[in-house]
Amino acid sequence: MVGTSLLSQSDVEGALDVADALRVVERTYAETDRDRVVNPAKLSMHLGDDGGWPDYNAFAINMPAYVDWLDAVGTKWAVATWDADVEDPISSLVLLFDLDDGRFEVVMEGMYLTGVRTALQSAVGMKHLLPEEPASVGVFGAGFQAAFQLSVADELFDIDEFYVYDINRAAADEFAAKLTDRIDAELTVCADPAAAARSDVVLTVTDSQSPVLDAKWPSEAGLIVALGSYRELPDDVILDADRLVVDHVEQCLQRGALADMAARDELTAADVDATIGEVLNDERETPVDPSERTVFVPIGLGALDIAVAKDAYNNIKSDSSTEFNFN
Repeated sequence: MVGTSLLSQSDVEGALDVADALRVVERTYAETDRDRVVNPAKLSMHLGDDGGWPDYNAFAINMPAYVDWLDAVGTKWAVATWDADVEDPISSLVLLFDLDDGRFEVVMEGMYLTGVRTALQSAVGMKHLLPEEPASVGVFGAGFQAAFQLSVADELFDIDEFYVYDINRAAADEFAAKLTDRIDAELTVCADPAAAARSDVVLTVTDSQSPVLDAKWPSEAGLIVALGSYRELPDDVILDADRLVVDHVEQCLQRGALADMAARDELTAADVDATIGEVLNDERETPVDPSERTVFVPIGLGALDIAVAKDAYNNIKSDSSTEFNFN
């Protein structure tokens, strides 16, 4: 094969198996801790989303990685244009490179893959950071990523109830109408955000730049997973946690739920109890007491995108993808 395979979203959907991808994510987290992954911190480029110049409410990130156990190298490039007149404000592509042949082997649509990968991050937390499987999950946010959170968790776990809250009630109702028939668990839209937080697990998956939780709300949550790019959690939720677990210490201090406290010098790497890779490699204690709470901040590793993309690409039959020769 001399050309570069081009994979559409439908190609990626057909190639991704959620249960298999969970195993890929778990092993890649573990291999990252073993220093068998090259995963530089994300390169972020603010384009006005931080209130500065230039005058766009947008940002871009580049996430390169090498994953040794899959012999995979590549990058994901994602751009968020919050004010653009489009249905989906975030676009991304994943590029994989063949080091032996010296060529780009595939360019694939990245948003579906990102949605599954992000949901699998939460799934790893639910599987390894709780003493038992959760029966209820509260989700803050009713957008693109939230749909993946529900569908993936519903497929992998025996969830009884999902509770969803969004500041836009109409959006939450529309979200529920689309998801109800696609999942086995009960799905309730909450008018009161505190009701959504009274769950075994709380997931925050929003683009909010201010906290979406009150520290008093998640009284029953054994696990809080913060997935947004900005400050979704109040300081008290982070400081009161029995354990603080991240996927990548440097990245999580630069972007996401911990970045604001880190910028104020109120949180440092020393305050992080473990990376999820250390937990998977049994290097750090995992929760056994149901009364304990863990805050898990997986801001997202390029290595996961590359690993899941490589696994999906390996599942594609050679005659089912389009090839293009860039030379």
